[in-house]
Amino acid sequence: MDLNESGNPPAGHDSPAHSGLWRHWGSPAAIYGTIVYASVVAAASKVDDDQESAVRLLVFSVVSILIFWLAHVYSTALGYQGEAAGVEGRVRDAIRHALAESGGMLEAAIVPSVPLLLAALGILPPDFGVGLALWLAVLMLALLGYSVFRRRGRTVLVCLAGAVVTGSFGIVVILLKSALQH
Repeated sequence: MDLNESGNPPAGHDSPAHSGLWRHWGSPAAIYGTIVYASVVAAASKVDDDQESAVRLLVFSVVSILIFWLAHVYSTALGYQGEAAGVEGRVRDAIRHALAESGGMLEAAIVPSVPLLLAALGILPPDFGVGLALWLAVLMLALLGYSVFRRRGRTVLVCLAGAVVTGSFGIVVILLKSALQH
């Protein structure tokens, strides 16, 4: 792979792993979905440290992200319809486009859901599961921020700044959760 003068691949020339990550989780919908999911987890989690509350939190968080995803698909399809030509193809094409564009929102909830699931199963303490889910969301956001700039061929310093800015959205969610509980 050719590198530019900053030691980065030129824009559009990614490793297969980086391209795969971008295609699945590097979309605006994935970044938005990660922030929304972390916010729902933070707002819905309680100080209760029992398995029943962990199950309720997992169900509430998953149902919430599904509702946000459906709303995102619907609004994206509505916006796309005006761009499609022909009455018959509009709805089908708009829905196909919206599903493809919005998939990252659901995929973004997978990683932070794992510790919530482990807490719901009694494998992790519920408060630890919530904390781990939130910090995994921060890590995901930071990686996505780094990835966006890396994909555009920016220097490592710019990529790191992008990671810090994007990850800070997750940090703010954690700070808000802390403020809600005190």
